[in-house]
Amino acid sequence: MKRFACTLTPENYDTACDLAGSALLRRIPAASTILQITEGGAWDAFSTGVYMAADFENVIRYTGSAIRDGSVGDRVQEHVLSGRAGRWTRLMVVPLAADTEEDLVRRIEGRIGAVLRPLDTKRLPALGGPRRPAQRRAS
Repeated sequence: MKRFACTLTPENYDTACDLAGSALLRRIPAASTILQITEGGAWDAFSTGVYMAADFENVIRYTGSAIRDGSVGDRVQEHVLSGRAGRWTRLMVVPLAADTEEDLVRRIEGRIGAVLRPLDTKRLPALGGPRRPAQRRAS
């Protein structure tokens, strides 16, 4: 059975930002390419956020989150180096306040993923209560 595919539209981006609630730092309505993020530093100002990746047909393939001492772009670079970003052509970020607790970041990622249904995300964080505590990851 084929899953319904959502596209990375301004309306879906606004929905993702709305799902972040008061943790939202600001809206960045422009999509970026992997090169703009990894080489150009487009997301270097954000250490915490949820990102959405779309393919050449603008279908949302993946949602993920990052809580870093470095940047959200560093997390995207990890996907590139591992080969998981092969289909990604456009990405958007929902930047969150740097002091957002990890369990809230993961819940926001889960909310966004539940609504946008990325095709390649195998598992989303739970929408409910807190998970086990973890340390911020160094880039």
